[in-house]
Amino acid sequence: MPARFPLAIAIVTLTAACVPSAPPPSTGPDVAKRAVAEHGMVAAGNGYASEAGLAMLTRGGNAADAAVASALVLGVVEPMMSGLGAGGGAVVWMQASGRAEYVDFYSSAGAVIDTGLQSLRGSATPRGVGVPGAVAGLLALQSRYGRLSRAEVMAPAIRLAAEGHTANSLLARMVASDTAKVGRYAGARNIFLANGRPVRAGDLVVQPELAATLRLLAERGSDAFYRGELAESFVSALRAGGSTLTTADFAAYQPRWERPLCGTYHGRVVLTAAAPQSGMQVLEALNLLEPIDLPALGLPSRSPAAFDVLAGALRVAVTDREAYVGDAHHVAVPQAGVSSKAFADLRRPAMSEPATRRLAPGDAWPMDAAVPSGACASFDPAGPARGPRVAAMGVEGDGQHGETTHLSVVDADGNAVSLTNTLGVNFGTGTWVNGVFFNSALFNFARNDSGPNAARPRHVPASTIAPTLLLRDGRVEMVVGSPGSAAIPPAIVETIVYALDYGMDPLQALRMPRVIPTAMGRVQIEDGFAAEVMARAHARFDEVVTSPPVDQGFGGVHVLLRQRGRWVGAADPRRSGEVRGH
Repeated sequence: MPARFPLAIAIVTLTAACVPSAPPPSTGPDVAKRAVAEHGMVAAGNGYASEAGLAMLTRGGNAADAAVASALVLGVVEPMMSGLGAGGGAVVWMQASGRAEYVDFYSSAGAVIDTGLQSLRGSATPRGVGVPGAVAGLLALQSRYGRLSRAEVMAPAIRLAAEGHTANSLLARMVASDTAKVGRYAGARNIFLANGRPVRAGDLVVQPELAATLRLLAERGSDAFYRGELAESFVSALRAGGSTLTTADFAAYQPRWERPLCGTYHGRVVLTAAAPQSGMQVLEALNLLEPIDLPALGLPSRSPAAFDVLAGALRVAVTDREAYVGDAHHVAVPQAGVSSKAFADLRRPAMSEPATRRLAPGDAWPMDAAVPSGACASFDPAGPARGPRVAAMGVEGDGQHGETTHLSVVDADGNAVSLTNTLGVNFGTGTWVNGVFFNSALFNFARNDSGPNAARPRHVPASTIAPTLLLRDGRVEMVVGSPGSAAIPPAIVETIVYALDYGMDPLQALRMPRVIPTAMGRVQIEDGFAAEVMARAHARFDEVVTSPPVDQGFGGVHVLLRQRGRWVGAADPRRSGEVRGH
């Protein structure tokens, strides 16, 4: 592992910005992609963020402190992926209390819905912005569970914004590929397209406006983001671009503390994101696979039989998730039913259905009132659906976007956080105010006007994020999650299967080629599958889309795995993430 950045020595106060900026993360195929540690560990999408999280752990902070520090730094060094204008969710485990919670801080619709929104789907317009949840969610998480002060936790992000960080190739590539969006606002243009030239790898990127915003939040907390002059400046710019959001919408935003979805898999307890996020897709896929001795069939990359099982389970799970997902605070979502063993038993025959036709969703409602299993009962899992029942809808699409980030953290006390944060698409809508890029979350609502994920006032749109923890014998065994839009749940499931069922080292598990099936007869496959497996894929699916190996569109999993009393962490080689431990 390369020498650590000097970030850890400079976090005493907000005035620590006088310390020189950390050097850029090292590059290379596997540099900092794997680490082994005795106490705590952070795996995040950029080395600066992993180092900031480690600094929190080594100065007496816990997993919550480390996760929030890492997430805030990611918003500085990867502004195309996440940031203060983003939203997401985190599963939290506190070892001493045996308590698990899911905090949903995804971006939300306001009190008035833009009726023409879907005609603009995918465009760079402030009309696609939801009220950002990242500030409220991250600071609430740190306040609720952290040990350090808010100033300490925010100091690394403030310093990197004020003094600058060295751009990596991923940031340079994304700026160059989206100059029109990045350059729409003069402030962003001056930073990322100075003198008309896109930022290049190795350039120092200084963001004074973002530093000022972060300092204000460190001093006053999240209220400074959602109320007062800062919120008014955000709303003014958004409304100038046609957004219906108001200062009242900002003031009304609150993160939602949820009961996590809970399931079991081969003796482990699986805790994951509740609807409208996609933990139920992860749980259903694992339930479908659990009774099958997948290793006996061989590797899915080499065995057509194993490929059939894995692709079939992933296809069924995405079909059912897309049919039912919506904001469970407002409409009935049978997430307990979809996540149940009984529903998996009902749906397992569908794994063998021909993929040359659209797969129909199963009926999860009869299973939704099932009593949780003994292993899950103590975790107070999300229960039966509440709210009005809305007719299930079919899958509308299978878009892959990489503009999301995930981090995984454990500390020496056994606490853990799995956290995903997203702007939606690259740089969100491109809307930039006071150093903040704003999300494109409202485009995640369905194109239809009547399904569970239809655009409605105050609803949180559906998302594929699925931060996940696995427990064994009352302790965290795995922390896992991914960016990647439609790739997220399959990437998580495949990582779990390769690491736990096949016994692979975490980095080896991440190197395995991935498959992303859809309900529509289409499958996306990375290079690396044997010729006989590819022949099987072409015979089974209407459309087979192949990608180069370790393709960014297939996710960016960050996984920590407890093995023989130590933590082994890995960062997906598809992205620029790194791991740090102590």
